[in-house]
Amino acid sequence: MTPQETAYVKGFWEELEQAAVSLRGCELPALREEDFFLFQRTGNRLVYENAYFGRRKYLTVFGILAEFGKRQEDIDALAAVMESVCEERFWALPAHVDFNALDETTIDLFAAETAQTLAELLTIFPDVLPKELVEKVQNEIMRRVLVPFCSSTVPYSWWETDRCNWSAVCAGCVGMTAIYMDRMGRLPKEWREPCLRRVCDAMQCYLDGMEEDGACTEGLGYFSYGMSYYTAFAELLYEESGHTKDLMARPKCGRIAAFQEKCYFGGGVSVSFSDGSSRERFLPGLTAFLAYKFEGIRTPDYAAARGLEQDACYRWLTNERNIRWLIRYGGRTKKSTQEPSYELLSSAQWMICKDGNGNGIAAKGGHNDENHNHNDVGHFLCVFRGEMLLTDLGAGEYTKDYFSDKRYDILCNRSLGHSVPLINGCEQCAGREYHAERFVWEEAARMLRISFAAAYPQGLIQGLERTIFFPAERGAAEDTMRIVVTDRFVPSALTRKLTENLITSFPVQIEETENDRYVMKIEGQHGFCRIRIANASELRIIPKEHCLHDGTQTTVYLIQWDLVDAAREMRMEISCG
Repeated sequence: MTPQETAYVKGFWEELEQAAVSLRGCELPALREEDFFLFQRTGNRLVYENAYFGRRKYLTVFGILAEFGKRQEDIDALAAVMESVCEERFWALPAHVDFNALDETTIDLFAAETAQTLAELLTIFPDVLPKELVEKVQNEIMRRVLVPFCSSTVPYSWWETDRCNWSAVCAGCVGMTAIYMDRMGRLPKEWREPCLRRVCDAMQCYLDGMEEDGACTEGLGYFSYGMSYYTAFAELLYEESGHTKDLMARPKCGRIAAFQEKCYFGGGVSVSFSDGSSRERFLPGLTAFLAYKFEGIRTPDYAAARGLEQDACYRWLTNERNIRWLIRYGGRTKKSTQEPSYELLSSAQWMICKDGNGNGIAAKGGHNDENHNHNDVGHFLCVFRGEMLLTDLGAGEYTKDYFSDKRYDILCNRSLGHSVPLINGCEQCAGREYHAERFVWEEAARMLRISFAAAYPQGLIQGLERTIFFPAERGAAEDTMRIVVTDRFVPSALTRKLTENLITSFPVQIEETENDRYVMKIEGQHGFCRIRIANASELRIIPKEHCLHDGTQTTVYLIQWDLVDAAREMRMEISCG
């Protein structure tokens, strides 16, 4: 392992030990029926899920400590947790079950993860756990997951043929669980090969959902999630097949593996498009495995590495692989470069530009029917000194409404919550037909051109081109940054009003006002950006309440202004210092 990897494993182990001290002797959180049905009544997910994932924390902490530390007290604690998990009525979450049927054998992400976790633990401790417990765990895995899946026809559920993280996670867990149970003599022989074929087909569906350039348009966190289970199943299948079946050799895997590092700016800030996060934590174990498989994989700054407590779901596999894979595959990753970079992801229509200090911008085209879609065609963000001064809100709190026809009433999902214009006060629409017509990076000019009139209601605007100029200098001595954004509008007969709209998580000050010219300043904790605009009237700073992914309420700010009547062009000069 590299010194950074060694230091990470040491710190991660200390975190596990500290968690065990606080958990040991405490009762597992109770899974209350009224909390389960709270989702049906109010749409709230967090109350039940906090207790559910609190229980998975016990499973993960004592499982890893028992595996690598081999202390009897941890093995005993693990056995008690496994017993309790078998007693849970549902392994699936309320958001994923049919309340009309309330099937206790629903296979969602977390039922599949639970089965994989328990099956893997049985293989790690083949002669250590009580025989009665082993049999009970095996019975529950068969009843809840393998029997429903293997006795079904394709597809068991929508996720088996879908092109998103679910196909990798659910199918990958089913596949690993089937292999483990076959090794223990519990899987009917006639089920083994058909099951694994279906899992491999689902894994291809997952790859098909990733862009040809390797981008995961669901968001960076979903890259880590889906790829963790894809690679874990691929590794196990490779070993099980005598090194004849290598899913990592499938086309596109190498480009997908290289996606992660492109998304990190300095200070651990990450591209948060779709349901991403501006502070996404990477998985060192997954990164080490990918670097073992593919040349040139770079590791983000270890300040952005995920620790135990930064995984709200306390997943066994991703946390355990942060030790297992670093020990097995560590020492091959390269550090991120500090040179200016311009990363065009042409299939996804993402552009990520960084200067030599880790500052930069990201912009996107695409369409408004992507996985975990936000209506954000033409949107851009700005990162300076480890802060996203012009922001992308990423994922909001997951509620029932978030995944319903009310999705685009929520600020972070609608185009109002992104730095894109309003036409006659109207926002962009949801649907694949609402898209960018053109997305071109001009390398010599350091200029991105995005045409996206088609993202708005038909006929509302005839043409809309946004150009973003990012002249990062190689080896610039001063930590400053300059960006120029120009929007050119071609009105239609229906166009009445053109409104610019920016979004930030930091307070905004209006510094200068002169006729139709304004200067405003967004002040972060470590730096600022000053924005100069012209052809503007009625500059407005509008506070909005936003619910973060963890349920925390915060205030964000919309910066809006209308273009003066005769204007057809808006120019923003953004200076950061």
